[in-house]
Amino acid sequence: MKPYFATTGYSTVASSVLTIVHFLNEEVSLTREEEFKIWQQTTILPTRASSIFALAKYAKEKGCTVKVIVEKEEYDFPDYRFYRYTKEDVDNAKLSAKLLRQDAIGAGINMEVKDFTLNDVDKELLDNKIILLRLNVKALRNMKRNSSNYVVINNYNKQTSEYSIIDCGDTARSVTKEILQECFDTLESKKHRDHRMLIFER
Repeated sequence: MKPYFATTGYSTVASSVLTIVHFLNEEVSLTREEEFKIWQQTTILPTRASSIFALAKYAKEKGCTVKVIVEKEEYDFPDYRFYRYTKEDVDNAKLSAKLLRQDAIGAGINMEVKDFTLNDVDKELLDNKIILLRLNVKALRNMKRNSSNYVVINNYNKQTSEYSIIDCGDTARSVTKEILQECFDTLESKKHRDHRMLIFER
């Protein structure tokens, strides 16, 4: 899988979806124009973040078989003040996210609301799926503060307990289960976000 690294600090997940979609459908080009098309089509206004439901809709339109798994269906942005957003901005974002979610469901996107663990992610990977998973990437990027971002997981080696990942905001590499477990657990305990993932059929 050829990584397409984000050209902005806000389009990491759009670039991640583009990386996966191009791998599954080479007619989709790895270009900045396509990165921006995805970002524009999926942005939750007035923020710069993308809706996981809208991302799934884009992937489906490009011929991919994809499923959305979220622990909470509704939009949430608990630490919005640290990003200079207001309560009004968040209320507007909730409506924007709802409209994008309804549009995706109307387009036939397969989705499920349930809790899941990293072991559940492992099972999907061992079944030859590709996963786009929301994590706290602090440990992956050696950052000082917690940061919620989506990471592509292409493979899990059960014998070595290592994952092949592409962080389109940083690099592509292998990481241990211990590190990924920390990223998974602290997304909820320190970043206060629910776990979300897209599951792609190869």
